[in-house]
Amino acid sequence: MSTDIMIDLETTGTSAGCCVLAIGACTLDGKEQFYQIISHQDSLRIGLVDSPGTMSWWGRQSQAAREEAFSGHTSVIEALGAFSDWLRKVELKLGEAYVWGNGADFDLPILQAVYEQVGMVQPWKPFNGRCYRTLKNLPQNKGIKPEEFVGIKHTALSDALHQAHHMLKILREPKQKDMFVGGY
Repeated sequence: MSTDIMIDLETTGTSAGCCVLAIGACTLDGKEQFYQIISHQDSLRIGLVDSPGTMSWWGRQSQAAREEAFSGHTSVIEALGAFSDWLRKVELKLGEAYVWGNGADFDLPILQAVYEQVGMVQPWKPFNGRCYRTLKNLPQNKGIKPEEFVGIKHTALSDALHQAHHMLKILREPKQKDMFVGGY
């Protein structure tokens, strides 16, 4: 038995080593959810960095998204520990986790680098990472549009839920049913 988890990060950069402001994660059905806002100052303290371009991008986002992303008080280590504990509990309940991020070069590698930065082991198996961006951009999936966005764009949990709902819609398409064994 296995389960699929969608992960979304809010960050101050686009590559490994950037500050992570928030971690959002959910099962594809949205029944199991995780959300943690992380102290930006703590991320800087442990040696993670801001990208000027991404910081400029944040300046153009909604006030609600900015306030949410930069409001964290939880340390990086506490947030990573809480995420690891949550993922283990989900795996005990639903089976081995396959974690999905929006880009093979974004969410998962950035989160993995933060785990390494603080000397913690990432809680998913290295071969269980998956790329939602690739799935949604396969030629047969480009016409399958996501539902209307619910929540505040660029908040990690709202983004993860939106991506999970879209992915579930893709996987439920008749042409996809034979490609995946998850029984969606």
